Amino acid sequence: MILFKYIQQKGFSLIELLVVVAIIGIISAIGYPNIYKWYTKKQLRNDAYELFSVLKDAQQDSLLNKKLYKITINSEGTIISVAITETPICMPSPSYGTSIEKLTLKNSKLIVSGPQVFSPNGCCVSENYTKEYKIIHKDDKKNGAEYGTYKITTKKATCFMNLEKDS
Repeated sequence: MILFKYIQQKGFSLIELLVVVAIIGIISAIGYPNIYKWYTKKQLRNDAYELFSVLKDAQQDSLLNKKLYKITINSEGTIISVAITETPICMPSPSYGTSIEKLTLKNSKLIVSGPQVFSPNGCCVSENYTKEYKIIHKDDKKNGAEYGTYKITTKKATCFMNLEKDS
């Protein structure tokens, strides 16, 4: 008779609910670090593709408009501005012309030395034949070892730009 009464009971007991909540909590605690790392890598990849697109646009606009386009980056490596410059040489100069575009990296920072100038005849770099932009996540305390890095390379002679996952 007691068994028959138990089978007809509707709903869950408090112990059953606590066991289910505990199981969900354990699964969440195990999965959270993996989900966070995946999401962080996705943010880094999005910022790298966005920066690559801004650089390609500046390069193409320079060829189409027959003007020099200078790319400058702030000291934190988070704000990239594109400006039309009147300086006929491809050397860094403190004054650059009208700013036409600005990109703020939301989740990443950029490691690069010196400005990049695109000219109508190809690209100019101030010192080297190859210019590298290294992009790392802003929360990466191991300088790219935690979430990986992306690298954008610009070659001086051909003005070829390449985006690749570095690590």
